[in-house]
Amino acid sequence: MLSPGSTQPRRIPCQERGERRVAELLEAAESVIAEAGYEAATMSAIAERAAAPIGSLYQFFPCKAAITQALRAAYSKQFEATCAPLIEEARTLSLRRFVSRLIDLTTAFVDSHPAFPALLDAPRSTRSSPAVRRPLLERFAGLFLIRQPRMSKVKARQLAVVTMQIIKALNLLYTELPREERDAFVREYKIVLYSYLNARVESRAGARGERV
Repeated sequence: MLSPGSTQPRRIPCQERGERRVAELLEAAESVIAEAGYEAATMSAIAERAAAPIGSLYQFFPCKAAITQALRAAYSKQFEATCAPLIEEARTLSLRRFVSRLIDLTTAFVDSHPAFPALLDAPRSTRSSPAVRRPLLERFAGLFLIRQPRMSKVKARQLAVVTMQIIKALNLLYTELPREERDAFVREYKIVLYSYLNARVESRAGARGERV
């Protein structure tokens, strides 16, 4: 039984019809949150946008935080899927090219997901669980191990965490900036991430397996 403040889905769809309904509700939530912001968005507005009875929305999600958490989780999975081909290609890409493409891909993702800026301001309770974020983290860690086989798995994971935090910081700033100023700051973040990874992964000291 769910506690009153639970953000877990009330019902997990197990049939195609239920999955389709949840997808429609999440699409409606994305639209409403993008237009109104997290605080002003309401369950009633989401149900109305989805052309669904309010009871149908509550059947799957007990509150706005729950549907927002599900939307965040969907974004995380989509971003992980978007990054997957790039990470595979990065086996042969130069580090500078990899960083540039990763950041360009990230900002393009933000631009194409209208609720993304509003979700950055949503409460901590709506954040995706570590289990949802782990696949992308492991992909980055694996990439660093490919580029530097003598690196420990612990160090590779640390570099992956810092890389994701740099991307997160960029996302926060990017969504707040006027569009005409974004490109300049994107270039600065490319320098930041490249400099960090070049020092920790590509340096001669790192290549010898030394602590840097």
